[in-house]
Amino acid sequence: MNSHLLGIDIGGTMIKGALFNNSGSIIAKGEIPTGGDKGVDHFIGNIISLVETLQKKSPAVALGVGIAGLLDRERRILLESPNLPLLNNLPLQDHLSSRLQMPVFIENDANTAALGELWAGDGRDIQNFLLFTLGTGIGGGLILDGKLWTGDFGKAGEFGHVIVEPGGALCGCGKLGCLEAYSSGSAMVRIAREALINGIPSSLKAMYDKNPGDITPKVLYIEARSGDALCNNIFHEAARYLARAISNVNNLLDIHTFIIGGGVSKASEIFHAGLLQEVQNLVFSMSKDKISIIISKLGNDAGVYGAGYLAIQGIGEA
Repeated sequence: MNSHLLGIDIGGTMIKGALFNNSGSIIAKGEIPTGGDKGVDHFIGNIISLVETLQKKSPAVALGVGIAGLLDRERRILLESPNLPLLNNLPLQDHLSSRLQMPVFIENDANTAALGELWAGDGRDIQNFLLFTLGTGIGGGLILDGKLWTGDFGKAGEFGHVIVEPGGALCGCGKLGCLEAYSSGSAMVRIAREALINGIPSSLKAMYDKNPGDITPKVLYIEARSGDALCNNIFHEAARYLARAISNVNNLLDIHTFIIGGGVSKASEIFHAGLLQEVQNLVFSMSKDKISIIISKLGNDAGVYGAGYLAIQGIGEA
């Protein structure tokens, strides 16, 4: 059956969406502000508006949704979202399915990104891999035997909360020593600011003295490429912690393919070679030559593709 499906990826500031055929080709794309800070009605209205715009070319038979946060076991209720706190405990599936009169399927955004890689990206034809996103935080989606693995209660793949430094830096989740506290974009910015406060020389100092808020992961990347020692060291240290986490996943699950997405992955030219070498140093010898660390070609579109694939799976056309 040649049906059209909708996939939307809900971020903290923008909702991105696309209309797909069931072969993974995009028929139409669009985006709209999230509006989660303006309340539930405004937020739902924006989703409906985007869906209606995308369907102008052709009606869809189902909608897949990726959103950051914790979902209930049945994937009906958004229990908690770090970027959209006003939407906590929102019965999102019921809101959308009743308004749109079509089946709606919801998943964590990192999981939908993994599904996107499986369907249309670097994970196509790969049975086992971990997709992790390096952005403000670190998310993860786990594909085992060609299917998304969510665990007993739906939280599998929380790669950012693997402990890499026991008793270490405080993570946003409240634990100490999580990977996210060392290798995310926000962590690298924090580490840079702390270094400047402690008098470490860097080309960032003039910018920091003028406005500390101007220091971003993109700025760290630009200065690292220009040869700044502090910025280069921050990326290499982030890679060292990533390598610890990746090697732990390899040793636990015996998977060898790791796909990196998210905004910080754009700086991969600085840390990719060192990351791969460090992982190879940490895994068993039989795995060294089999480790593959891929920078996602779908990039930030992986979540939209994965939401579309979620819709296809939901109605049984995968």
